[in-house]
Amino acid sequence: MANTQNYINHLLQNTGITPACSEEERLAAEDIAQIFRNHGFDPEVQEFNAPAPSRLAFAITGILAFVGALLMGIGGGIGLVGTLLAIIGAIIAWMAVTIVVQPGTTKTISNVPVDFTYDSSAYTSRGLSIVSAPEKFVNLKLSGDGYTIGSLQASDFVVYPDWSSVRDSGEKNLRLQVRSQSTLLTGVSVSIEGGDNTVDVVFDVVEEKTLPITVTTNYLAISDGYILYSTEVSKDMVTLSGPSSELDKAVTCTAEVTYSGELTESVTLSTPLRFYTSGGREIKFEYTELEENSVDVTLQVYKMATLPVNVNFINAPRDFDDSVLVYALSRKQLKVAGPEAKIDMLSTLPIGSIDLSTFTLNKSYELPIDLPTDIYLLDNISTITVSFDCSALETKTMNLPNTCVQVVNLPPTYQLTVQTERLMNVTLCGPKAAIASLTPEQVVIEIDAEDFSVATGEQNIACRLYVPSNGKIFALGSYVLQCRIDSN
Repeated sequence: MANTQNYINHLLQNTGITPACSEEERLAAEDIAQIFRNHGFDPEVQEFNAPAPSRLAFAITGILAFVGALLMGIGGGIGLVGTLLAIIGAIIAWMAVTIVVQPGTTKTISNVPVDFTYDSSAYTSRGLSIVSAPEKFVNLKLSGDGYTIGSLQASDFVVYPDWSSVRDSGEKNLRLQVRSQSTLLTGVSVSIEGGDNTVDVVFDVVEEKTLPITVTTNYLAISDGYILYSTEVSKDMVTLSGPSSELDKAVTCTAEVTYSGELTESVTLSTPLRFYTSGGREIKFEYTELEENSVDVTLQVYKMATLPVNVNFINAPRDFDDSVLVYALSRKQLKVAGPEAKIDMLSTLPIGSIDLSTFTLNKSYELPIDLPTDIYLLDNISTITVSFDCSALETKTMNLPNTCVQVVNLPPTYQLTVQTERLMNVTLCGPKAAIASLTPEQVVIEIDAEDFSVATGEQNIACRLYVPSNGKIFALGSYVLQCRIDSN
């Protein structure tokens, strides 16, 4: 009895007078519900509205009836007016009862969606997110006066779970609540029809994790004579978003490429991503979302070939016969790969060049391997050594008069005069017999106007030396002549 008195005093002090459908009445209901919760009960506070319009209707009918009765007592024409007022009052009273009040009028609103975002701060403030929730619809049963409920629809209400019990991760069975979107509804009560008033929701701490993508080609078949030279993936990393309980298990991500048949050319394949634990067990995510489920993997498949090696010589004389240069290679052939069309066009591999203007007899040259575009070396080397056998060669040094000069490709609007009278200390190399009998008159000093910018005035011009009668003779070193160019 004492506790009852205490609760009554508490309500009087904290809530006071609570008119129907007022904010005071709502607060009082929440206060009472909390008292029950403190004692281990699970009360539900439901919204309803009082039919305020009916009060006005009854007031009007009462006034009309009273006035009508007074006038009817007078009699005559005034009494007739009183009779009409009484009839009108009766009609209004009937309408208030049947249309406005009409107790027991019900209506069902079907397929109202459950809103899982409403009042979500109740769980997001704890660092939780919904990782799984069904798409759920319920039917609402409305009760009240026919006039009010007749215009109500799904958008006038929000159905949402009661988040008050959500305090940590896991699957929760939550009771559904209904709240009116408008505070102006009167005389209406609402409930979820059929007892379908709970929903299962999974909560967890949602995080992000980024993993590198590893391409595996264990299940590919490459045709004989071809090689999988490289793989390229459309992106190197993938981002996962989901509960920490799932993300913690994912350690590796692979794109496991498959292809039906034997590959003979490069292809790009859409490849699904797969995730594994540290122990190699594949993970099938239940709640985790992927930035993308697959990536494009480009397989560079090339044809292989083993080709002989050759060396190019630059700054060689006109019509030079390089057979006079006898050399040995540290590797006579190389194993290479490339697109089939380019491989089929090659019979030898030019690996590099030796400049005859800087050539030295009996010297070994270390040439970095320089292959044609899109041709790739499969041997694990980077250079080839070229060793020359110059035992059959001999050199001769002589001075050449400017009468040996020949100018080619000079535009006819210009005239070139060689001012150097004699090209001194020219060293020529070739077969011993040919060098022994060589005279200055046999040597041509060639100036090619296509090798420099033609302009009037004096300038030093590079020249080439060759022996027209013997293509195996070449000059060692580089040479220039002092010249003057005039306009015609």
